[in-house]
Amino acid sequence: MRTERYINPDSDGRFYSLNSMVKTDCHDCEGCSACCVGMGTSIFLEPYDLFLLQKKGEMDLDRLLAEHYIELGVRDGIIEPHIRMTQDTDCCPFLNAQGMCSIHAFRPGICRLFPMGRNYDEDGISYIMLKSACPKKNRTKIRLDKWLGVEKPQEYEQYVLAWHDLRKSLSGFLKEADEKQAGELNLYLLRTFFTTKAQTAELFYAEFYEKLERVKKAFGL
Repeated sequence: MRTERYINPDSDGRFYSLNSMVKTDCHDCEGCSACCVGMGTSIFLEPYDLFLLQKKGEMDLDRLLAEHYIELGVRDGIIEPHIRMTQDTDCCPFLNAQGMCSIHAFRPGICRLFPMGRNYDEDGISYIMLKSACPKKNRTKIRLDKWLGVEKPQEYEQYVLAWHDLRKSLSGFLKEADEKQAGELNLYLLRTFFTTKAQTAELFYAEFYEKLERVKKAFGL
């Protein structure tokens, strides 16, 4: 179900783990927001990202959509939310007037990982350094789990892996459905995984895995 390990042409040719020292630390960006501008529809969100944004201040799925922080897009046949760049400046709507992230402690997983990327294979998740992703010079080394800055990084990694595998299975399932059925199923998935009542990471994971088993059973996965 997972993709095989390969060398990304934009990587440094190495594969990293959560315990690896990686040259990513940009000292809080010091006002640089290059990675927050002109990203189009590429910053797709995962269920844990919505959990974090809700912790930020009741910023649930409906409010984020209504206030144009996010919008819905299709990736691998699955409807998912992604950050909506502003129309006037083409930048992330969470940037403040000083060009700094106003939700830094609650930022999405893609933003936490940048300029690293994930690789999925039969051994689980490994990480790659994307050489041309960040223009910042003189970055220093930091341990990857610390760079991610999430509670219980190993548990977070297992959740990411479970979400990835489910998406792969659902993508194949939805390709076989007709347009009406696919739309109904996508709405069900959106409301199931991207809304939460959890107030802590521990409760989020418990809720996520309960939903995961329920959806797998419903879809015969």
